[in-house]
Amino acid sequence: MTSLQGSLPESASGLWRVDREYGVPTMRVKHVVIHEAHVRESPDRHVVYRVDVFTQERNWCVYRRYSEFLRLHEKISDVFKMFKGSFPPKQLSGNLSPAVIEQRRSALEHYLLKIINSHNRDVSSCSAVLRFLDMHKNDVYHVTSTLCRYVRTFGEAILHEKHFFVLSPTQLFCLHKRLRIPNVDADYKADAVFCDLGSLYDFVSRVDKVCVKPCSLQDHGVRSEVTLLRGVKELQIQTVSVSLVKGLASLQLQIQRLKASQAVTAMKDLLIDCVMERKTQVSVWLNVRVFVACYVGMWLYGMGG
Repeated sequence: MTSLQGSLPESASGLWRVDREYGVPTMRVKHVVIHEAHVRESPDRHVVYRVDVFTQERNWCVYRRYSEFLRLHEKISDVFKMFKGSFPPKQLSGNLSPAVIEQRRSALEHYLLKIINSHNRDVSSCSAVLRFLDMHKNDVYHVTSTLCRYVRTFGEAILHEKHFFVLSPTQLFCLHKRLRIPNVDADYKADAVFCDLGSLYDFVSRVDKVCVKPCSLQDHGVRSEVTLLRGVKELQIQTVSVSLVKGLASLQLQIQRLKASQAVTAMKDLLIDCVMERKTQVSVWLNVRVFVACYVGMWLYGMGG
């Protein structure tokens, strides 16, 4: 894993743009780094650039081709004329040479920084830029806003018909992170990402069937927590290492059925929560038994009183 230390600006640098309104920081992209470029062979030989995105709450990475950067530029230059002519031009040959790749990496990073740090805040917050950086999939506000809309539309049906409520590790992470943010600033309300958090967390505490599984490659390796699932009776964890899921021990008295598929390497990962063990000395799942065990997963069923 490549360290990003040395790629980030100093803490007092103007690149860490902090806009405040009513004393609440706006949750915009704070910084971007294109730290790496890779040559890929499929579907044809091309270069992808790893873009590391930093907000105040978290960071993630996206991979983009030059053609995707170009499409972004075409979209925003139609609206914001000041960006015309500022994009690194195409080259007719030699695109895969190390010198050209490095030159283009540096130029694309400079171009993105120009967008993110633009004095015109409409540039950095336009939908084309946010989608290019996968804000809708990773930013705490955008993720919880999407969940709010989903629950408002389908929540009652899920509860009434006993369907599984599917959550990704990133969505679980954002649900817990959002609770630590005291307020939503005016810009986010104006961007229509403000949502009824009370209804969302009420639903999450009442839903009794939950499936945790990754929805994209970015979900792998994300640490999440399940302590908000206070009403869950049946829990499925699919292709997510249980070592990355915090709070399982807190559910042991209420859960009736637990299915972990391609999620455990050893039984101790599932049966013992080391942190809870130190706090309570009672962390073994005494109310469950192993029903089936195989290489691809383990199924645990409640004893049923």
